[in-house]
Amino acid sequence: MSDHTPTPPSYASPCAPVCAPQCATLPNLMTQQNAKPNTAKTHKIFALLHWSKHPISFKLLLAFGCLGLCVIMLLFWGFVLFSLQALKNETNLPQKADAIVVVTGGKGRLQAAGTLFSKELGDKLLISGVHPKFKRNNLPLNLKVSAKQMQCCIDLDKRALNTKANATQTAKWAKKHGYDSLIIVTSAYHMPRTMLEMKRAAPALTFQTYSVPYANTFSYWQRLGEPDTLKLLSKEYGKLLLAFFQLSRERLAESG
Repeated sequence: MSDHTPTPPSYASPCAPVCAPQCATLPNLMTQQNAKPNTAKTHKIFALLHWSKHPISFKLLLAFGCLGLCVIMLLFWGFVLFSLQALKNETNLPQKADAIVVVTGGKGRLQAAGTLFSKELGDKLLISGVHPKFKRNNLPLNLKVSAKQMQCCIDLDKRALNTKANATQTAKWAKKHGYDSLIIVTSAYHMPRTMLEMKRAAPALTFQTYSVPYANTFSYWQRLGEPDTLKLLSKEYGKLLLAFFQLSRERLAESG
């Protein structure tokens, strides 16, 4: 028997020296292919880690979001309260004052002021914001004012072009006649902005308001659901906010 131990058969490696360069690139290719689907996940993880390292930025973003939501809710409830005031059907009769001022531009305002004037709730009536060519003879016949009152006790303000000018001209008129108390007549939707400007122009005066009732017997939500009404209230609410923050571009009065 020979002492030579047979050598076990050797199997060729798939990565033989001949194909070593090609086989060496296989793991790299497999690694790159497996890495592509995980790229998005990796970015998300790094983004979370970035926010976790900057808690102040996250808190600021959250604070601004909460602040924006609060502002939206405040504006919404402000509009609800404003529209409740604007769409009311009844108004209380004011006490006697030195004079009555009606701001033109809406249906029923002049007639309402004439009714108060005929009840002698004011010694004089100022019609603010009339057309420059308007005359006393153009006053409606249903104003219930005598010819004597029309000549002596009704003044026409032809300079005011807007609500802000209505207020400044009213303040000048009241100061000229030495009045301390006024009754302001305008539409219900227009009253908040009118009184805001009146109190700014004449803070020493005492004001009473008489809002022309909204001529509609439907419920609040039915009236608010009317497209024309909703458009009018939204526009006036926007003007009220601009006036409140003094961002309105309204001029004080007509030049000249």
